[in-house]
Amino acid sequence: MPGYAVSLVASSLFVISSVAGATEEFSVVRLSDHVFAVVRNDPPGFAVESNSGFIECRDHLVIVDAQSNEAATRRTLEAIRKRANKPVRYVVNTHWHDDHIVGNRIYREAFADVRFVAHQASLTYLPGDGKQNRDKFHRAIPDALAGMRKTLESGRTKAGQPLTDEQRASLASDIHLAEGYLTVPDDFVPMLADVPVSDKFEIREPGCAVDVLALGSAHTTGDLVVRVADVVFVGDMIGAPVPLVGADQSRVREWSGTLKRARDLNAKVIVPGHGPVMRDYQQLDRISLLMATIVKRVDEARAGAETLEVARNRIDISDLRKQFAGDSLVNGALFDAYVTAPAVTNAWNIQ
Repeated sequence: MPGYAVSLVASSLFVISSVAGATEEFSVVRLSDHVFAVVRNDPPGFAVESNSGFIECRDHLVIVDAQSNEAATRRTLEAIRKRANKPVRYVVNTHWHDDHIVGNRIYREAFADVRFVAHQASLTYLPGDGKQNRDKFHRAIPDALAGMRKTLESGRTKAGQPLTDEQRASLASDIHLAEGYLTVPDDFVPMLADVPVSDKFEIREPGCAVDVLALGSAHTTGDLVVRVADVVFVGDMIGAPVPLVGADQSRVREWSGTLKRARDLNAKVIVPGHGPVMRDYQQLDRISLLMATIVKRVDEARAGAETLEVARNRIDISDLRKQFAGDSLVNGALFDAYVTAPAVTNAWNIQ
């Protein structure tokens, strides 16, 4: 989404992808008596859609994250209503990227009194840099889509290699999700937070207790965590199969510390922004170590290099790539695009 070092243009270059509709779009997962996750079933790819969640209070609901377009958000809301047909009082956006905030408008249309909770920094980012990033991102989508469709039809990568089944699944999913992005109008104006959070916001309503916490920067400088009992929604500070790093927006040097504070919440269930529900700390710890290791290797390279271009040739993170991607061509391309290049750049440029 806007702000990442790699946009959908990368999809047409790396050409990865899916038979859209081969599986259900998302699954509603009960995490406790009153807490649910809406987990996307898309195969790994360059185009993403956010997981969501909802907390059922006695008289209303608290939603965690919307989607990248109105139609996807309507389908999510329909599924939520089948489980808990109560008015939505709060929508919490874990950060400001489009796949988490565009659908806010659907909740405003359905529930006039809904309040939007987001990081304080979103109030300046969304109408400023956010608009510029969104405009750039959307201008790139038509050409990216054309390239992806051509690749899928040809059955071969840019390098001329036959597409694997994994690549076909990923590419078809990218196309499907990108078509959803195109439905967002050019004059889209995001809904800003009614409740800006710089530290903590507590929702204490009959039947539920929810804490919205600003634990520090990681995926962006506007990350929030939502805790309810033994469940935490962490947005994109955790993702699978690889974390999504933005060369400009992320904070690689702070990421591990922020994850440690999230770990200290002692949750039994973690809901990432992308990927399956997690019932242990394996992915959290892997991402924390990844970011700390990248910082260490960047600093070691800096000692003998005056520029990032020179240092980059000395920074080898192939061992880390193997841990996250294994032998998967798709996951390897994602790691290269969302970690190798942007994370090293971020750690070098942002102290």
